[in-house]
Amino acid sequence: MAKFEKVNLLNYPIFFMTKETKCPYLDNKSEKRLVTDLNNNPFLFDELSLSGFRRIENWMYRPSCSHCNECKSYRININQFSLTKSLKRIKKNNEGISTFLKKNLASEEYFDLFSTYQHKRHTGSSMSNMTFEDFKSMIESSPINTQLYEFRNKEKKLIGLMLFDYQKDGLSAVYSFYDVKFEKSGLGNFMILELIELAKKLTLDYVYLGYYIKNAPRMNYKLKFQEGELYSDGKWTKT
Repeated sequence: MAKFEKVNLLNYPIFFMTKETKCPYLDNKSEKRLVTDLNNNPFLFDELSLSGFRRIENWMYRPSCSHCNECKSYRININQFSLTKSLKRIKKNNEGISTFLKKNLASEEYFDLFSTYQHKRHTGSSMSNMTFEDFKSMIESSPINTQLYEFRNKEKKLIGLMLFDYQKDGLSAVYSFYDVKFEKSGLGNFMILELIELAKKLTLDYVYLGYYIKNAPRMNYKLKFQEGELYSDGKWTKT
């Protein structure tokens, strides 16, 4: 009688489609996602990231919408990146801000800044209703190498925080938020510039900024960081 090796199916990735929901970016559009759990397969993270997937907690996902292909992963090519006049101005505007790398552990201080940011920038969104436990899960639930980047002013007050992942070829900005009083100084863009500097120090090639949607104006800031590359039709191409 033939012998069969016992196989643990949890060691093999399982992909599934989410239900169709309202698109959070484009009017009159719906959204579906192709999703897999990283908990048992963290080794998939780099490969999936290179294929246009993004991480949220222990999940990797990629939009897979009917009749729409607007969401495209965007990354900055560090080796070809250069500061424009506007980015140089942003760096100057934010002189005096200190940065600190921290473990991805949630705190009340972080949550207070997050909640204020959500209520001022994204009132009525699902994220604006997150509890501390929800926030803690977003920050701490990660089966791969993840850290926090703190941004503090001269008085040591927390004014910005970025959650990011380490990839084989770069750093991936998962989520960031900040004190909106510093919006005019370009703090949000400054946080990305600092992540680029960290990637350079680590001799990495890319910084991943998530999805770019041409017809979603709030994503236009990503195009400030060139040379950029978009993932489409199975390959990365220059913007």
